[in-house]
Amino acid sequence: MKRVNTTAFSASIEAYLQYTRMPWGRLFYLSAWEQIDTFLTGEARSILDIGSGFGISSNEYSRRGHVVTGVEPTQEMVTIAAKDGREVRYINDSLERAAEGLGTFGWSFCHNILEYTEDPQLFLGLIAGCQQTGGYLSLIAHNPAAKVMKKAILNKDPDGALAAIGNSQEYSGLIQTAYTVYPYEQLADWLSRAGYEIEGHFGIHNLYGYITDNEVKQDEDWHNRMVQLELELGKRSPFREIAIFTHIVARKI
Repeated sequence: MKRVNTTAFSASIEAYLQYTRMPWGRLFYLSAWEQIDTFLTGEARSILDIGSGFGISSNEYSRRGHVVTGVEPTQEMVTIAAKDGREVRYINDSLERAAEGLGTFGWSFCHNILEYTEDPQLFLGLIAGCQQTGGYLSLIAHNPAAKVMKKAILNKDPDGALAAIGNSQEYSGLIQTAYTVYPYEQLADWLSRAGYEIEGHFGIHNLYGYITDNEVKQDEDWHNRMVQLELELGKRSPFREIAIFTHIVARKI
């Protein structure tokens, strides 16, 4: 299986880190955690964070008392993550190489990683092999519908939007690399084949990602009110179906 190419991620470290600190980056994590916490209740759990990046989620859940292992192939990201996550076990490697020796976990996070793998079905199989029966997977991926809507609404490019319909290829201006988007139905099928049953389906950046006025997003009062709206919309149709990101929480059966 081809491993995720870390070159583009290494080259975009500063821009990517800055994104996570902006209101829209903070909203992404707040939304993901709120949705995860619907299911992650009670006693401390073991968590495997796949593609843990800057350790934002790993360190957050470690601070909450969970036992977290982060797997991240980009060395620069691991260095940054480890500064704030001394209790997290960080492994600077790919899941493909590390999976056999990881053991099994109560929870797994796979956030915006599947798009960059050559064979996502096999990748989900590796995750399933590290998942305890009855454990949960939080899977976040770019939504193909949003790809079309962003071209039409944000770029005002109807021709580009028309050409994007049914086209699974996209390019990240932030990371400056190509990635592949997958519809919810495809993700659900792969999860089922890997032995998972879907427990939750959410959207992240349901409307926020289509608002072009970044100045208003810097207003804390507006931002906080928008967070409340986003958290509510993320649980509901049709908003979750047009969100920038699809979030699936699935249980290993």
